[in-house]
Amino acid sequence: MSIIAAILVLGAIVFFHELGHFLAAKLFGVGVLEFSIGMGPRILSIVFRNTRYSLKLLPLGGSCAMLGEDSAGSGDFLCASGTESGDGILDYEGVRFREAELLRRSFRNRPNWQRFVICIAGVFHNFLLAFLLAIVVCHFSGFDKPIMLGTEAEAPAAGMIQEGDLLRTISYDGKHERRIRSFRDLYIYLYLHSGEFTKDTRVSIGYERAGNAGLGSAVFAPYYDGASGRYRLGISFYSGRVRAANVPELLEDACYELLYNVRVVFDSLQLLVHGRVERNELMGPVGTVSVIGSTVEASSRYGLFNAFLVLLELSVMLSANLGVMNLLPIPALDGGRLLFILLEMLTRRRLDPKIEERINQVGMALLLLLMLLLLSNDIFNVLTGAYKNII
Repeated sequence: MSIIAAILVLGAIVFFHELGHFLAAKLFGVGVLEFSIGMGPRILSIVFRNTRYSLKLLPLGGSCAMLGEDSAGSGDFLCASGTESGDGILDYEGVRFREAELLRRSFRNRPNWQRFVICIAGVFHNFLLAFLLAIVVCHFSGFDKPIMLGTEAEAPAAGMIQEGDLLRTISYDGKHERRIRSFRDLYIYLYLHSGEFTKDTRVSIGYERAGNAGLGSAVFAPYYDGASGRYRLGISFYSGRVRAANVPELLEDACYELLYNVRVVFDSLQLLVHGRVERNELMGPVGTVSVIGSTVEASSRYGLFNAFLVLLELSVMLSANLGVMNLLPIPALDGGRLLFILLEMLTRRRLDPKIEERINQVGMALLLLLMLLLLSNDIFNVLTGAYKNII
């Protein structure tokens, strides 16, 4: 059941993304040839109000194929041209348009700003979904505020903070300053940078103290932990979550939950570039389903509602991740299309549609190759049980 729940979650996130493109296209009168969930052969399909709605065999991915959009951009290699059915009507597998409608209903012929809105609507929907789910998670589970409790007795930071102070900023040696809104923010920051700490490093923090206006500050050397052989802050933090006292605070916590999941994507890319990601930490769709299923199954020992909240928190992460990844300026992704549109806006010149389509097709081919590599990695990790080590 946990695997089924994971598949349904991924399907729902993709559906919400494609729904953004679909609603924006309909709003601007662009013809939608097919709105589908899944990839591969169709299982169920129906034409309603001149759009084909399909459920496909592989429950991962989806597409919103628009009239006048190249095949690579649709996310599924659909027939790019209709069949003449007489009386000046073109038939796109049951979706029919008169020749007089083609120019008016074509995505390619819409104004730049409308195409921009249609392309970015999917990403917006992902962030919206992540925010709405984050509200539910934070309402029931609270938020991991970075509450400082004290310091190691011999830590240089001893005496500089008080129990209950909220960490808000951190930097070291005047660089890599970061705003901290959750304990997870701090954890990722230290994972990225604590390896650079030395006895000569000076860590700067900003904190909020109850009853004081503005931020307090402290500068100290890191604490050397002889047991681990590493430098740490030497500060202890509250390990639980705190529920919001009112609606504005709840909305603020939900925003920070979303921002954390957006930021962690960029941090992960930074780790990937520097070769600090293990093979079992690289996941494609199969690996994602496997890890989600295992995580939900493990959390169900503490009750179904707890498992439900864990599933929602994973959904926040996945929806935010999908939104960020789609914004990357890679051909065939939304970010690549947005880049082309922005260039058209700046230069007031339209890129040759054939060249754009070829670029997108190359991008799609590379993405498919990447998916195959991730799939092979997923299969290896599932068979060897490697994913169980990261739960």
